[in-house]
Amino acid sequence: MQGPPDPPEDLAVQQQSNALASWWRQLPADVRTDLLSLSPTAQLPEDLARELRSFGVQVADVGLVLRLGEHSFAAYAQPPALREFLAAARIWAALWAPEPR
Repeated sequence: MQGPPDPPEDLAVQQQSNALASWWRQLPADVRTDLLSLSPTAQLPEDLARELRSFGVQVADVGLVLRLGEHSFAAYAQPPALREFLAAARIWAALWAPEPR
């Protein structure tokens, strides 16, 4: 007999995790290494926020940083799912990543 379906919150977390994993897999190794040094409190650059959103990751706008004529630049918060994902990736890298040659 099958158990009850997962609560919607669990499904949302799983969807975010799957989206992050898909995004991470397509990144070049040097970009992954750079991201591992991203502070959990750092804001995301606009291009990274846009890329994460294209994979279905929910990224919140923090506020408008700069407006130049018709162009505006926003600050983006790290989604909790990204902070958790990067924390796990840092642990994996510390334990299992091959030594640089």
